[in-house]
Amino acid sequence: MATTTAEPTARKRRRKTRTKNISSLPAILASELTASQIDLTPGKEHTICPTCKNWTPITGVLGTPVLVPHHTTPHHGRTTTPRRCSSSNRRINLNTELDAWRAELTERTEVSPTVASRRPTKVLPKPKTTAAPAPIYRLADRGPQGTPALHRLLPLLERARYAAAQHRAACSLCRTGGRCDAGRALEVRLAETKASCTIAREQLKHQERRQHTAAAPAKRQSQWAAVLPAVQDADTRRADVPVPPARPEAPAQADVPTEPEHLEAYDRRQAELGKHARRKTLAALLA
Repeated sequence: MATTTAEPTARKRRRKTRTKNISSLPAILASELTASQIDLTPGKEHTICPTCKNWTPITGVLGTPVLVPHHTTPHHGRTTTPRRCSSSNRRINLNTELDAWRAELTERTEVSPTVASRRPTKVLPKPKTTAAPAPIYRLADRGPQGTPALHRLLPLLERARYAAAQHRAACSLCRTGGRCDAGRALEVRLAETKASCTIAREQLKHQERRQHTAAAPAKRQSQWAAVLPAVQDADTRRADVPVPPARPEAPAQADVPTEPEHLEAYDRRQAELGKHARRKTLAALLA
């Protein structure tokens, strides 16, 4: 017969550290601590240890309140060689009422945002921006209408192309497809010069179009003045041509016949047409 052995049960561990050792250091007065340095919530009494500045539980609140034995390092920063704090088991005198502590905590919570809002923010210096280089077309002389002279831009364009080509041939980075700072600057100036030449050409075309439009009325008046004698002569000869006689008028409405001239012949023709239509319909139905 097999024997069964009962499994051992673990002993219930104590929730709080209980010891009769009391530190020889003077007791801590709760009235000397601020509301943010101590927590008197029932069942969650904590305070900041004056030695290691760590939050430490308070045990024996109903009897002799003391600080729980703890290390100098917080629980989330454990080390391989922990050191026990000298304020372990130090007495604390809870001479502050719970209501007074809550009132002070509430007041600090409400006042702190107001104080923080009154503090001036740090002024960050604004970075200084450098002026952009002027486009190449502005270096050229301008025409009478304020447009850049095209004959001044074309040599600049050729020089910009030559400088960009020479740099691309000498620079290893630009030759392999990359772009260095100098090559990028030369290409930007080359693009600006091309755009300036395009703008100058368009402005010149627009100026020529306006001049042609302004000269068109004067040219049209001179053309009309040249053909005016021939037109007047044609009008004079057209006035001398005799007017042809008008066409005879149409008969009046009363002279138009409304009935056939031979009624008997008309009736016979209508009867024959009716018979022919009936035969055609009958043949279509029999087919």
